Amino acid sequence: MAGLRTLLQIGGSGSTSIDYNELYIYNTNKTAVSNGGSVCEWTVPTGVSWFAVELWGGGGGGASACCCKQGSAPGGSASYARKFVTGLSGTGGEVYTLCAAGSTGCSQNATTGCIGFPSFVSVSGGAVQVCASGGGSGQSKCYFGSNCSYSGCPQSQCGSWTGTFGICGTTGSGKGSSFCHNSSWNWMPSAPYTAGGNRGTRNHCTRCQGCGMGGYAHWPGGGGASVSEHSGANAFYGAAGSGGLITIYYPVVS
Repeated sequence: MAGLRTLLQIGGSGSTSIDYNELYIYNTNKTAVSNGGSVCEWTVPTGVSWFAVELWGGGGGGASACCCKQGSAPGGSASYARKFVTGLSGTGGEVYTLCAAGSTGCSQNATTGCIGFPSFVSVSGGAVQVCASGGGSGQSKCYFGSNCSYSGCPQSQCGSWTGTFGICGTTGSGKGSSFCHNSSWNWMPSAPYTAGGNRGTRNHCTRCQGCGMGGYAHWPGGGGASVSEHSGANAFYGAAGSGGLITIYYPVVS
């Protein structure tokens, strides 16, 4: 899934490769609304003098709709970050807090969705070592085609991270229509280093989890779809942004 694995294929003495363990922190209810994420404390094993971490924040949620000719852009994707934590004692016992972002709720706000939650790793009770922000909120507007563009609102990079390397997420994007929004689209962005790209969805039938063509937000860190509505008779909800993921890599000690 991610680029950090390739950096860990380091040759040891001779032609022997370094073996490493992998630890994954995330909420297993990947498609659940407001799943709460996952938080735990990890104690560094004896003999481990370094570990590597990569993580994704949670995606932003989509916006609701309630008025005639209301179009939208979905929630943004989360940021990505990585770091090699070195200089550990090697005797083990250091404790780190690992917090993987939860998914958002289903927004009933007719103009904005929910901002995604961050993921982070910190020294237990102390400083944050690495973190990645959540995705931006989805947006919707009445007469979206006039207020935005019939040809589409462009995506832009957004978010923040700390670590030794990171990539900010992107906003959602949308295309308006002059035909009662049965020709309106939004593109749900996926987070860096994950599959999915930008998935198109025509979402005027969306309720809480999104029955439009885009389906669920892509995990981890993908943005949730916003709603397009042409009649104003239904107050549909924006879809939830997906939760985050933390992966810890540390060497196998013989």
